[in-house]
Amino acid sequence: MNIKETTDIGARESVLLENDSFRVLVNNDKGMVPELSSRKDKAWINAHWQPWFRNTSSSKWSAHEHEAFWKVPLLYDIAGNFPCCPNFGPGHTWKGSEMPPHGFTSFMNWECLDMMKKENSVSVHWELTPPDQPLRYQKIDMIRKDENVHYASLTVTNRSDGKEEMNIGWHNTVGAPFLESGCLICNNSEEFAVPPLGTEFDTTGQLEPGSRSRSLSEMPLRTGGTADFSRVPGVTGFTDFVAAKVPDDCRIGWTAIINPRQKLVYLSWFTGPGSVTKAEIPLYFYNYWMNYGGRPFQPWAAQDGGSDRSFCLGSENSVSFYANGLEESVDHPSLMGHPTHLVLNPGESRVLNYGTAFFSYEEDILDEGIYDLELSDNSLILHGSQEGSIVKVKAQGTFDELKKLNATSLQH
Repeated sequence: MNIKETTDIGARESVLLENDSFRVLVNNDKGMVPELSSRKDKAWINAHWQPWFRNTSSSKWSAHEHEAFWKVPLLYDIAGNFPCCPNFGPGHTWKGSEMPPHGFTSFMNWECLDMMKKENSVSVHWELTPPDQPLRYQKIDMIRKDENVHYASLTVTNRSDGKEEMNIGWHNTVGAPFLESGCLICNNSEEFAVPPLGTEFDTTGQLEPGSRSRSLSEMPLRTGGTADFSRVPGVTGFTDFVAAKVPDDCRIGWTAIINPRQKLVYLSWFTGPGSVTKAEIPLYFYNYWMNYGGRPFQPWAAQDGGSDRSFCLGSENSVSFYANGLEESVDHPSLMGHPTHLVLNPGESRVLNYGTAFFSYEEDILDEGIYDLELSDNSLILHGSQEGSIVKVKAQGTFDELKKLNATSLQH
């Protein structure tokens, strides 16, 4: 087990957590996780998206110098995954102040409070307190010995005298070399929705705005008919967004991306709506941001009207109204029967526990996908779509150690 402060490309201060088979790099700035790698033979395979346009210089964001190309600070530093709160979507004015795209948690520098090394785990503890804002954020990133899992918790505290609305989510995005045509998208949802007209996908999408489906493999197209969106097609020239409902009564919410050729699985999970306590935060939606080369404008393309050089897949989990931001979530309080935002009472704290695993499997056991996931003692049991195919992944599905660390951290 190893944990150390280090520097990421672009002179970004970071913390590296690693064991013999797994490593995670967390940037102080915006909480970005540009690397989540699994060892396969002699190679380290990074599942996370590395945008071609991510700034590589040591220069900090300057609106005068960078806004014309990058548009917003988030795109200057974006990579991999990051926490989103209290906004999930574009920036806008909220309660008299400017709400950054995807919230303050992906806009500011996190303060590293402590790094802990135990016999079987390493963890880093962070805090973020935006000035003149009602919410405070505390985060823990942890990995454990002999597990290919990044555990994370995000605790949100309302420091104000009034109730505060919020979105919350984890913005996981995978890219090459893990992501390629033929990858499978799997989850336990039975209800899928495409955003109505009026979003950033109006001019980029292939899917029928406002449409619904019972299966990701039969999504309605603007041109008529349906198409299978559960299998990654490669670069198509389209960028689409699909929200999927986390089942009401599920004990665990989960979504997976499988690469059958490389025999690799990228899996994220969280406590389901049917099991969360009052002190915990449920996530209600799986969000798929399918950026398959459909953005012919900067910074996705070198020039406006040029070729989108990006190929990535967002496998995000949230409480939000699609990815339309906090204000629209409050204006549209329900989607597919689930709340689109949460409300914190004065002085209230709630915590989101979240896991991201990246691991390999043998032969063809998961080549046709995953249809179910269940918890066992110190493991996740994956049921493959092929009859009788079961894979057991070493992990703390109920976040036992993460919860203990968080309880101890909050006491201080």
